[in-house]
Amino acid sequence: MGGKRKRRWLVRLGLSTAAALVLALAIGTCVGCAWRREFYRGGTSAPQDPVTGVMEGAEEIRIEGANPRACLLVHGWLTSPTDFGDLPRALAADGWDVYAPHQYGHCTHPRDMRDLTADKMLEAIRDDYADLRARYDHVALVGFSAGGAVLALLAAEHPPDRLVLVAPFLGVRYKWYYILPPRWWQGVVAPVMPYVGRKHTSIHINRKEGLKRLRSYTVFPTRANDGPIELRRRLREDVDVARLSMPVLLVYAPGDDVCSPKAELDFFRRLPGEANQVLACPRSNHHILNDFDRDGAVRTIVGFLGGQ
Repeated sequence: MGGKRKRRWLVRLGLSTAAALVLALAIGTCVGCAWRREFYRGGTSAPQDPVTGVMEGAEEIRIEGANPRACLLVHGWLTSPTDFGDLPRALAADGWDVYAPHQYGHCTHPRDMRDLTADKMLEAIRDDYADLRARYDHVALVGFSAGGAVLALLAAEHPPDRLVLVAPFLGVRYKWYYILPPRWWQGVVAPVMPYVGRKHTSIHINRKEGLKRLRSYTVFPTRANDGPIELRRRLREDVDVARLSMPVLLVYAPGDDVCSPKAELDFFRRLPGEANQVLACPRSNHHILNDFDRDGAVRTIVGFLGGQ
């Protein structure tokens, strides 16, 4: 009798789960229609420059002088060089030439992300990195979030003098309501919901005044998520960490609601460098360099890079 009750319970559980998934997909389809309209209306947190097509305030950063060393900064997913707050100016004041380009498909219109892949994300920044290596005696890399994953992969190809990873994308911070891993949802949702949106005000930052500086897409093609997911997989599974023997600084927030602090620390502990450093930012969320710990983080990064 107990076995029958157990089987009935499992059947009911399976039916309930299936019904929940069908309902979720139905709701998602309706929501997806609204996001499709937002996609074609613009999908950016700021208007685009009529000449360049770039979101106002999201321009590339290039600060050049007669310095023998340069720092390449790569921003996060869906965002812009504004992710770095006051860091570019602080680096320039410390004797660095600074370049913060756009990631592939970013900072213009989300339709430019339709063909985005991990390889295209890497190739776009690989060219910028090669250019700096050819022109400067010393090159350092600073990557935020998905930009950190990009630069860590490129650093394994051609080691820089130093590498800084700020809230790098090495894993999603799991929430109980995800039920299943986010990468599984990506495969299920993408065919029925071609666009995904988010409000600019929902960006994960504790210091809400920091939102005024940030620029981002408010909707994007769902399939584009495959790019950073693949970057994360390669970084965690394919990279020989022995190649990352240069000094590495990890800047992370224990309360990060986007990237997994555990995954970041697990990866950091595998790195072989003896001069590695880690900075925890307890008052901040994901966008550390625009959040409450921004000043201390900037000072630590500048000091770390200046130690070469």
